Amino acid sequence: MANNNLAHPYANALFELAKASNTVDAWLSDLASLAEIAQSKDFSALAGNPRISRDAMLNTLLELLGKTSEPLVQFLSLLQENDRLHVLPEIFALYEQKVEEDRNTAKAVIQSAYALSDSDKARLEKLLSDKFGKSITASVEINAELIGGIKVLINDVVIDASVKGSLNNLATQLIR
Repeated sequence: MANNNLAHPYANALFELAKASNTVDAWLSDLASLAEIAQSKDFSALAGNPRISRDAMLNTLLELLGKTSEPLVQFLSLLQENDRLHVLPEIFALYEQKVEEDRNTAKAVIQSAYALSDSDKARLEKLLSDKFGKSITASVEINAELIGGIKVLINDVVIDASVKGSLNNLATQLIR
């Protein structure tokens, strides 16, 4: 996320606004959609086209989103005025983090060399929830490169309990 410095003020202000107006979930949904739109090749081409007016760009975004609430229009207009529409994915990620912090929740990605059963996934979620002191929901990704074991990613925390990670650690220690 190279544009975190640009996105922070917008994500923080938007979270405070959403919390005060009890619209946190609505904004979360809208930002997720906007982030997806902003990451598309078509959006990049549209945003980079000097023949597209600011109003046309804003109207296109709102049409794609399917909403036209006044706070949303104001937010997108502000981003457009400051040439910040390209940081929508980072704004969404930071906003989502703020929501998770506020709700004392987190999302984890569990990478495993093999598929996990639902009971194993639930057990790992419980262990992670207890370790981090918050409610954690996990998604599972198959990563055959791990050879065995698991690797857990939660925000900026990585827990590597994989065979590949252990072999890499052993190799590093042997080199020293």
